[in-house]
Amino acid sequence: MDTKPRRALAAGLTPGSGSGVERALSETGFTAVEWTPDAESALRRIRDLQPELVVAAAVLPGTDGVGFAERVRALRLDVRPALLIQRLPGLALPGAARLEALAAAEVDRPLTAEALRSALAALAPRLNALPPELEARLESLLDALGVPRHPGRDCLSRAVALAWADRRRLRALRDALYVPVARETNLTPAQVERAMRHAIEVAWRTGEIEQQHRIFGDTIDARRGKPTCGEMIAQLADILRWEG
Repeated sequence: MDTKPRRALAAGLTPGSGSGVERALSETGFTAVEWTPDAESALRRIRDLQPELVVAAAVLPGTDGVGFAERVRALRLDVRPALLIQRLPGLALPGAARLEALAAAEVDRPLTAEALRSALAALAPRLNALPPELEARLESLLDALGVPRHPGRDCLSRAVALAWADRRRLRALRDALYVPVARETNLTPAQVERAMRHAIEVAWRTGEIEQQHRIFGDTIDARRGKPTCGEMIAQLADILRWEG
C-alpha cells in the first residue's frame, strides 16, 4: 500500500488559484492529483481514482461543500477518503455541524502543508471507525458466526473496521492490519494473528454451520473447513461496505 502513489482529488478548485492546495498536496506527498470543476465530475472521478483525500471548495456549482461531502460518503468505494472543505478564514460554513458525522473537516484558505497534516491526523481515527449502525451490524455477524467474547474477537473487529475504511489493506495483512491493531491493543502482530485465528477456530468448532454458510457461502476452501484470518476480515468488511 505504501509503495503506490498517494492520490488526491480537488473539487471546485483549480491549480494556481491562491487556494494553496497544489503546494500543500505536493509537500505532503500526494503525487497523483486530479482537479475537477464541479461536484458531478468530482463524484465520477472519485469512483475511478479511489483517492485517499478529497479537498472541496466551500461552494460548488449546484451544491455546497458539506452537501458534496454527504454525496461522497454515499458512494461505495474501496478507499474511504479524508474529506476537507476549504473556507475563507472566519467564514461560517453552512452545515458545518454535520462534518463530524461525515468524518470530514474544515480547513482555511490558503491551505498549508502543516494545516493539511494536522487535519489528516485529526481525521484518521474517525475515518477508521465504523458508524454506530455498522458497528452493531458487525457485532451481530460475529455473534451469528459464533465468535466468542475473546481478545481475538476484539482484534477481528478492529481489523474489519480498518479493511472497511481502506480495502487495499487486505493486500498486506501484517503491515496494514496486524501492526495497527497491535498498537491499539498492546499486543505484537504475531499475537494479534494468533488471537484472531483462535477465535475463528472456536467459532467453526462450536458455531452454527447454517449461519456460517449463510454468511460465507462457498467462499471457503472445503478442505480447510474454516476461513483464514484474511478471508474472515475481507468477507465481513465487504458485507459492511455493501450494506453501508
